[in-house]
Amino acid sequence: MDGQFGSTGKGALAAWMADYAIRRGVITNFSGAIYSGGPNSGHTFYHQDKQVVLKQLPAFSVYACLAGYIVPAYLSAGAVIDPDILKEEANRYPDIPIFVHPNAAIVTEEDKLAETEGYIAKVAGTRSGTGAALARKIKRDPSAIAGQSLGHIGPNVVIQNHRIKPENFAYFMEVSQGFSLGINSQFYPKVTSRECTVMQGLADARLPPSSLVETFMAIRTFPIRVGDVDGHSSGNWYSDQHETTWDDLKVPAELTTVTKRIRRVATFSMDQFYEACRANDPSLVFVSHMDYLKEEEREELVSWLTAARDEMEKEFLFLFGYGPKVLDVDHELRGD
Repeated sequence: MDGQFGSTGKGALAAWMADYAIRRGVITNFSGAIYSGGPNSGHTFYHQDKQVVLKQLPAFSVYACLAGYIVPAYLSAGAVIDPDILKEEANRYPDIPIFVHPNAAIVTEEDKLAETEGYIAKVAGTRSGTGAALARKIKRDPSAIAGQSLGHIGPNVVIQNHRIKPENFAYFMEVSQGFSLGINSQFYPKVTSRECTVMQGLADARLPPSSLVETFMAIRTFPIRVGDVDGHSSGNWYSDQHETTWDDLKVPAELTTVTKRIRRVATFSMDQFYEACRANDPSLVFVSHMDYLKEEEREELVSWLTAARDEMEKEFLFLFGYGPKVLDVDHELRGD
């Protein structure tokens, strides 16, 4: 899960975890990867030198597939499906069995159009139709869910009421978007249409808290927010951080995965880190974009994070990312 505003490298972390499972010889222990995301968010990773961008399928399943292993993908009842995007990804990876929960929400062209005006437009979101689709589901529109309106996608896509049994099998779950974008966060209304926590991911899959074994939280050295659009701001920052520029950081400007807008970028917030840790209780924290820092800045950030961990009396490990590829991740869990 993501511990900031999104785009923290969750896809890269999921790919590293899949690669780690392969190297340890335990990838076949996984009965599936669960995802509750939608077309308003994307996970990106590299397999060898090829960039892979996903909006509907879990990165863990796709990385495993590219490496020659099959880990079925489960799109939970909390998922939001854009039929065209799912069809494209299903066709791209025909060897992955994809199970869509019949209560997953379905995005229509009308949903996308609805997000270009009114309050949803003003939050400067992705305008992917995700929020509007969920609103129709909440209003009990029968056509809002997969079981009623998702047509044939492909031979590897099945609409099925999942019977996930975490007490007997292992699953890898990916929670989309960013923790601080949760609908109940202090940044309302500049937020997404639901909570973005580990517990929300479990609830979307109707899994009990006792099924949770490990939580991996991704953060980045310079948090981002989606770019403003049509004069509407995507929101504020925590009080202990301030917005900066890509020129000041001396790195190329980043574009958001879904909208391709230039991302807004800010300094690191310890307040946000404390809040995300307390809400999600991670057992491992992945810190991406360490390559954006000078050596002395890296050491300073690590000292802040380890001091915060001690203060919270947590015992999570650290993993550090110095680029977008699996080989760019520090395998030594530096800092522990």
